[in-house]
Amino acid sequence: MADPTQPIPMDMLGHVTSSYWSECLGHGIALGTVKAGHHKTGDTVYFPLADGRVLAAEICSPVFYDPKGERHHD
Repeated sequence: MADPTQPIPMDMLGHVTSSYWSECLGHGIALGTVKAGHHKTGDTVYFPLADGRVLAAEICSPVFYDPKGERHHD
């Protein structure tokens, strides 16, 4: 969702398709679909959890780790 304070029912922008722990980045990452996501790079979206917490995430390029391929040659 775009507004973490929005009351229920919330306007959903998309959904998470998978999530993983990234050892290289030291935090979790998730993949998902977002309406017009390719136009929202850099925007923050919010994920409400069942326990009442809300997580924030930045919409980024699908190639977000080593986009220049520099680590490939290490």
